[in-house]
Amino acid sequence: MRKISIKNDIIDLKPVIWIKAIFMVIIGLETTRVGIGIGRVNINIYFGSFIFALIAISGIFVVFLLKDKDRDKNARRISDHKLVITFSTVFYGLAFGLAIYHTIAYNLESLNLYLLAFFGIFWFLTLYYGRDWKYKGILRNVIISISFSFGLIYGASLNYTLIPTIIYLYFGALFLLKISKYLINDCKHLERDDREIFNSITSIIGEEKARKLSIILDILVIIFLIIPMFPGFPNIFAQSLYIYVTLAAIIFICLAAFLSFRMNNERKFYRIVKIFLRCAMFIAFTAFILANF
Repeated sequence: MRKISIKNDIIDLKPVIWIKAIFMVIIGLETTRVGIGIGRVNINIYFGSFIFALIAISGIFVVFLLKDKDRDKNARRISDHKLVITFSTVFYGLAFGLAIYHTIAYNLESLNLYLLAFFGIFWFLTLYYGRDWKYKGILRNVIISISFSFGLIYGASLNYTLIPTIIYLYFGALFLLKISKYLINDCKHLERDDREIFNSITSIIGEEKARKLSIILDILVIIFLIIPMFPGFPNIFAQSLYIYVTLAAIIFICLAAFLSFRMNNERKFYRIVKIFLRCAMFIAFTAFILANF
């Protein structure tokens, strides 16, 4: 396994995911702020965003370990493995310790601790068993996707024990949209993935089925985005803004799904589909923010 270096690996540690995680927590908190004092909401923002950013960093270190591409297991640098595990454990430990203080000091419900414990168990199993799994590409994509999108649920859990439906719809839309983009990306680089020790979902089920799965996920995302448009849907403070902006995201998703359906063997549309899905994710993210005004 390659050594960790700032020059070669800072991009692999995906700082953008940490930033997204912070915004997801804030959106989750702002969406569930009704009936919660502004002082309590602000405290939850300060603590919650920092805590979940640490969780995201811990998760990216887990992904970093899964990127071991050496075919000869005996050639692995055990010291590097231990270093990555140590970093992941330290960041998670800091996050969970701070979450305990936050919960006790401000008399919060313990749901947020259970959610963080779920991440701890997931990270632990992945660190010690996932790196030897044949299909590490699946874990990699899921961990990256959940490391920021789950911030919506975590943020909401700081305000309420009973998390509203809108949060699950937001989470489902972003998580599935990210997975759909990964499927298209894997299709684009299928030959490259076949040479790596870990296999992507596409290399398992085949390029054609991966495209169909991406289309199915796109349809589910559209459904999740449309449901909050129904009149009087709870926890939507600016429904008109949400509808107008979300319609733009849906258009991009429909275009991506259509091009995926019309894809040919030359893979000429993969780049465009990725751009459309990336635009849809950014616009949907913007719609979630505007819905809180």
